[in-house]
Amino acid sequence: MALVKYKNPVVYSFQIWMANYPESTHPLDRERFLGFAKNVCRYNAKRWKDVDFLEKQILKVKPTFDPDRLEQILIAFEYLVDFHGTNALPNVWRDEDTTIESGHYYERGYKNGQFYEETKQIPR
Repeated sequence: MALVKYKNPVVYSFQIWMANYPESTHPLDRERFLGFAKNVCRYNAKRWKDVDFLEKQILKVKPTFDPDRLEQILIAFEYLVDFHGTNALPNVWRDEDTTIESGHYYERGYKNGQFYEETKQIPR
């Protein structure tokens, strides 16, 4: 198997998506769209994260793109970019000015219907 390097992966994945049937809801077309969105996030392509820029690029390639479908795609794209940038766990800080001593860590969890917080020693 040969090693492949994609020059400008965001543009490449966009063109692959556009070259097929971007207005379709077929699973393969959806996969190409998701691959494009993932590349935008992975490579932090700030210009491409702008939905106005994306809309112009789509209409440049496909001027007759169905306006309703385009709006759905742009909304989905915005959600995907926001999803990618969201923390998996909320940033929660302790209200107390408690210092955790060396060799310990702070554990948070949910057990028996309640949230809990406790300091534990790091296993050696």
